[in-house]
Amino acid sequence: MRRVRIISIMAVVSIAGVVMFFRPAPAADVLAEANKSLALTAETLIAAKGEPRTFTYGPIVDDANNRGVFRVVALIADLTGLDFVSLAIIQYHGGDITLFAAVSNLPNALAGKSDALKILARRQLIYLQRPYYEDYFRDLSRDDPVAYANAVAAEVWEAFKAEYGDLSSTDPSLLKDKYPECSDISEIIGVDLVPIAGIRAVGGISGINEFLILMPDTLSGKDEAIQALSKVKKK
Repeated sequence: MRRVRIISIMAVVSIAGVVMFFRPAPAADVLAEANKSLALTAETLIAAKGEPRTFTYGPIVDDANNRGVFRVVALIADLTGLDFVSLAIIQYHGGDITLFAAVSNLPNALAGKSDALKILARRQLIYLQRPYYEDYFRDLSRDDPVAYANAVAAEVWEAFKAEYGDLSSTDPSLLKDKYPECSDISEIIGVDLVPIAGIRAVGGISGINEFLILMPDTLSGKDEAIQALSKVKKK
């Protein structure tokens, strides 16, 4: 009996050791590892391209001014705890693709990583390029063109907000007075006024025109909305 008991205790100790071995790293350790990786990438870019300096505020530091310049980076830093300066340097020197790759290569256990990657992927919507839209929204049904257009407009506006900030007011009556052409477009195609006005505010007339072109041809009123906008452009 004693022999069996000793074996059982040893088995429990062995199992405990295996559990401890496979225990996930503490969140603080994961974050430290992630920041170390980002710092190394940033240092490599600095060595190749020099010290980064913004046109208005000079060297990149973690302050309100720089966070206003690198809004998406600030959003990711707040979401994950990642170092703002390293992220900003990577975006400054490497652009969107390098930043996306740098975050993609961070540990999967990093809190907020998947959301950060979604923010970076969504950011590309501000460029209003058809191939990217078709890929980004590939799983979004087009059976109901109006529902599709509303979903796309909302997501595009989220991308613009992350990059440039929100509208000073989202009151429909105020937006109707400020952007009457957007009010007309909203009524013609059945898309909510706020995202339409938001895209117009930061992307201009050409931006909202490109957005309309990207909408499905089955969307009722699409051609009419584009024609109405063209009249505004000629004024």
